[in-house]
Amino acid sequence: MPESLRGIIKPSTSQGSTSPALTRVAYEESLKAMASNTAVLRDCGAMLSALGIAVLPKSDSEPLKSAVLPVALLPRPFPASQFNEAWQLGSIIARLMDNIAVDPEWLVTSLKEVTEADDFTRRLVDICREVYIHHGRDHSKDIRLHLLRHDYLPTAICNRLLQVEVNTMAAGFAGMGTQVSAFHRMTASAALGDLSGLRLPDNKPIETFAAAVAKAVEAYNEKFGRQSRSICMVVDAPEDNECDQRFLETALLADHGISVHRRTMAELAKNAYIDEKTQLVFVPSLLDPERMVEISLFYFRTGYGPSQYLDDSHWDIRKRLEFSNAVMCPSIPQQLSGTKKVQQLWYSDPSVMTRFGLTNEEADMMRQHFAVQVDPSTAEETVAEAIKNPMAWVLKPQREGGGHNMYGDEL
Repeated sequence: MPESLRGIIKPSTSQGSTSPALTRVAYEESLKAMASNTAVLRDCGAMLSALGIAVLPKSDSEPLKSAVLPVALLPRPFPASQFNEAWQLGSIIARLMDNIAVDPEWLVTSLKEVTEADDFTRRLVDICREVYIHHGRDHSKDIRLHLLRHDYLPTAICNRLLQVEVNTMAAGFAGMGTQVSAFHRMTASAALGDLSGLRLPDNKPIETFAAAVAKAVEAYNEKFGRQSRSICMVVDAPEDNECDQRFLETALLADHGISVHRRTMAELAKNAYIDEKTQLVFVPSLLDPERMVEISLFYFRTGYGPSQYLDDSHWDIRKRLEFSNAVMCPSIPQQLSGTKKVQQLWYSDPSVMTRFGLTNEEADMMRQHFAVQVDPSTAEETVAEAIKNPMAWVLKPQREGGGHNMYGDEL
């Protein structure tokens, strides 16, 4: 640990403590001292770089140039009760979304009005309808893998976390979350001394993600009598969040012996081979294009917005993959189950949660942690209130990936 990070403040002796970690005042003093110390900031930047907490440029002009992500210097004090409630909700929400995903007819019906106004959602729904309704594919019998991220808003008004959205596709920062936790353990240890009073929770989501992918690959091989040890990560090019994605790639290879083949939509549209009889999927090896590699699972880190489907060939390969026997993460129904409209229905229609397998107690628990979500087309009074008080509301389109919301005067 760099010497500059040690002895930033003198230990507080309030309430008989010899550790600054046990008082909120000492925490705030440590944070201010770190933020104003050039040597500390330099050392923290070096640690962040060493841990791979970085993003790449969005252009190909400087492909190897990276920038450190903005990160809090210390872990923030957080109520244990709220943390535990969010932890409990995770498995409940995942079960709800999986049950919704295996009911494509409900999804198509629920999203009807959205498809009339949003061409992107319409094309996803069209694929869902063709594959799972017209052709009768039973999604309940498919191997399904959910890699989710739940986004919460801490609030002092009701003293609980409020869920603002669940990400069903391309949920980022599992790798970064793991690394930031390691960074915070180092900085907290140096600045605050004894960590025993901090109760820092273990946080290694990238290991959980990798283990889940490995289980899905194992299930694929068992179901179809195969021996595939390869998955495909579908990505943008260039990809600014590549560092985060590479942590999963490393964990899969190191811990599970599974290789990751990164491909763009354009590359898959051009080179992917799907056997018409078996519906197995193969891609050419980058090192030896003559060798075809069987892909057991497609993990989409792109495909959640219209700009990522450059032409009809991209939509065509997405549909062809949906018909295949490779595991889709997410499948089209899984992706649609995470649309803003469907999540709004959880809040506005209490019967949705119990319809899809939640107990009344679980449904009540979820409702207690929902941020208010309404459909502007059916809530004139709320729209008028949002126009009058725009700082209290956010307008969210049917998009993932961030950067699409409207705030304040934009409303």
